[in-house]
Parts: sequence; C-alpha cells; structure tokens
Amino acid sequence: MTTLPIETDIETISFEEITIGDYKDILQRRLGTILDLLVEAQIIAFEKIKQFQEKLKKKKTYKTLSLSIGNLVLEYRSDRDNVYGDKFSSHWKGFFIVNKVLNNGSYILQDQYGTIFNDRPVHST
Repeated sequence: MTTLPIETDIETISFEEITIGDYKDILQRRLGTILDLLVEAQIIAFEKIKQFQEKLKKKKTYKTLSLSIGNLVLEYRSDRDNVYGDKFSSHWKGFFIVNKVLNNGSYILQDQYGTIFNDRPVHST
C-alpha cells in the first residue's frame, strides 16, 4: 500500500489486482480515517468557536465620570444614530447644567434658561 503525500495517512488503492474483500477492507479503513479526521476537526472548530464566543461575552469596563452639581454637559441624541442621509448633523444637544445627582449614576439636568427636566433623568456612561 502507498499513502498520500499529505498530512494524513490515508491508504490509497494500489494498481495491483486485489480481491473484492480486500478492496472493501481498504475502503472501510480509508473511510474510518477520514471520519476520524472529520470528527477531530469538528471538535477543534467547536472549541475555537466557544473560545471566540467567550471572548465576545467579556464585559468591557468603562470609566464613569462623576459629575457634580453645576457642571456643564451635553446630551447625546441616540435617536439620530443610523439615520440615512443625516451624516453631518450634530448628535449632541445642549448645553445643560447638572441640577441634581442621583445615586445610580444618573443626573437631573436643567437648561440654560433654568427649566429643570425632572421627568427624564440622564444616565452617564
């Protein structure tokens, strides 16, 4: 028997005259090695996919800014994200003044004219 000149040692069928029984045995051995290699490749691919998914799941930590009362801030307008044809318009609204600091990292803002926005606290990220 000769083998293919690649990484795997899969038997090739020789040109000598062989019986049908020997031919079936050779085919079964070839199929067995191919299936073993496929199962190993599938396991390796599954492990790589799991590692990649675990890497994606890791939470990114962001440094939060602690603002105090009286700081000037801008408000990000997320409604303008992914709007087609609105590339050059501003995504920021403001300026606003921090009026009250809440305990969960949120703030109550007031505009430059003194209007306080109690109905919509803003969270800083």
